[in-house]
Amino acid sequence: MTIEELDTPAVVVDLDILESNIKRMAEYCSEHHLRLRPHAKTHKSGVVAKMQLAAGACGVAVAKPDEAEVMAVAGIDDILVAYPIVTPRKAARIAELAMRAKMRVALDSIEAIECLSVAASERDVNIGILLEIDIGFARCGVGTAEASIALARAVEGKRGLRFDGLMFYPGHIKSPANEQAPLIEEVNRRLTSHYEAFACAGIPVDVVSGGSTPTALQSHYFEGVTEIRPGMYVFLDRNMLTIGVGTQEQCAISVLVTIVSNAVRSRAIIDGGSKTFSSDPLSVGDHRGYGLVLEQPQAEVIGFSEEHGHLDTSRCTRAPRVGERLRILPNHVCATINMHDRVFGIRGDRVEQIIQIDARGGVQ
Repeated sequence: MTIEELDTPAVVVDLDILESNIKRMAEYCSEHHLRLRPHAKTHKSGVVAKMQLAAGACGVAVAKPDEAEVMAVAGIDDILVAYPIVTPRKAARIAELAMRAKMRVALDSIEAIECLSVAASERDVNIGILLEIDIGFARCGVGTAEASIALARAVEGKRGLRFDGLMFYPGHIKSPANEQAPLIEEVNRRLTSHYEAFACAGIPVDVVSGGSTPTALQSHYFEGVTEIRPGMYVFLDRNMLTIGVGTQEQCAISVLVTIVSNAVRSRAIIDGGSKTFSSDPLSVGDHRGYGLVLEQPQAEVIGFSEEHGHLDTSRCTRAPRVGERLRILPNHVCATINMHDRVFGIRGDRVEQIIQIDARGGVQ
């Protein structure tokens, strides 16, 4: 099958670029003696996860038990749930997985510790715990070294749990790499206060899990980091392109669409709307538009209805024709992938592989 035979809208992945992105991050981590634990929330696919492990990743990170279960079914046996687990039902699912895989969970509360301990004790399994610390993003994580020491001691006193170390997420760092140094310096200041407290308390910290795609290739500047969890690096998206994380030639994903109407002056309608694309805005740069039209960059994706994408074509030298097919780089790849049951792997103009999005909709 050729790409021209695909019906639209369809998410297409350039396999050559995907493989190159996977290799580049693995080589970076090897060079800097970092373990690579890619975050599977981006691709939600056992196939892609196994490509990452084959290239050198030590395991995967996931956001929810749904994703963890999919990865375990795919044969991945080293999984970090980088999300607080605070309900008995979810804790039970994690404990069940711990019977066949090495499981770790990141958390920041005594409630999560107690919940996981009960589930692990009932099944006579051991779950590794990473304490999440806030290093400036202000989403999850304890803010003081005293609080992290108290939680570490609580973990050590609970049956079925093992204190493994710390986790942080520098999600507030979205600037280009050459502007990240002062922000990383502030992160290191916060990290160091925790490291010093743990050293004084005599509590070993074996794992420090950090990283994000915007900071991935600067990870060796974070003090004490032993592993990183980038996710979007496999595909990249318009946000990452605008930040400068990669070039357009390194963006592996696009959404193939068809122009279905150009009846309104200076407008064109595509057959992909909010049920096809992420409605996330561009978070950096001029904040304009909801995707990059690769064939006609002058066209601006100005909004979505459920099944209609709205293009402003007033700046185009040529108005798109009804029936014309375009490829659009989405603003946010993770949310876009989660809307599709499958994506199409291509080499050149040939569809070589259909990749199932196994954890699509897996938000529990």
